[in-house]
Amino acid sequence: MQIRRDLFDLTGRIAIVTGAASGLGEAISYGLAVFGADVVAADVDRAGLGRVCENVKGIGRKALPVICDVRSAEEIQSMVAQCVNAFGKIDILVNNAGISRRALAEEMTRDQWDDVLAVDLTGPFLCCQKVGQVMIRQGGGRIINIASVAGLVGLKTGNANYCAAKAGLISMTRALALEWAKHNVLVNAVAPTHIRTPLIEALLGDAEKKAYFLGNIPLGRLGEVNEIVGPVVFLASDAATLITGTVLCVDGGHTAQ
Repeated sequence: MQIRRDLFDLTGRIAIVTGAASGLGEAISYGLAVFGADVVAADVDRAGLGRVCENVKGIGRKALPVICDVRSAEEIQSMVAQCVNAFGKIDILVNNAGISRRALAEEMTRDQWDDVLAVDLTGPFLCCQKVGQVMIRQGGGRIINIASVAGLVGLKTGNANYCAAKAGLISMTRALALEWAKHNVLVNAVAPTHIRTPLIEALLGDAEKKAYFLGNIPLGRLGEVNEIVGPVVFLASDAATLITGTVLCVDGGHTAQ
């Protein structure tokens, strides 16, 4: 038996990352590049995209910034077209763009519900659909949806919309994995626990909220953005050629309780 030492090498592969301008998306974009991929970084934050792409280019990889609001089918189609025009193919899609609009269920407005579902569920579906069409034509690819433990367990902090969207994203992941297995398009999800992003960082000054976050995680600490990079690289790599339709929990034990 021989074990390849280059199982995680992504050299020559082209990755699209949505929500790439900050937080998890920034770390994932840079991490994929470190392992050899060229990156199409998509977001609505032009300045953030510029910084991310300069960092990717700084390690010798190609980077293409694309302004894309995942609520827009037209902008998603443009993102896909720009990637194919620039690189000729799409090997990896990471659906990372997401928002939250916290409110108690009895007080949640229809706009708060619709906004989260549009960005966190419909947007990823449209990205999967348009990128999937390319991957089917080229004979394969990898789609990695950034879900959340909120799609697997309930949260008590006014997140009915977010939980519903992430549960839908997980279920969609499984459905697409089954539908596209015959095309060698592997579709998986990563489900993080509470990660130290700017959104969470802003809440840590509240002792009650901090205790809530840490109380959910048996390891007793928040996740760091870099801790999502390894799982994404794994699922994008040749180490994961038999994995599709799975949800990889990166949660410090959150869902084991």
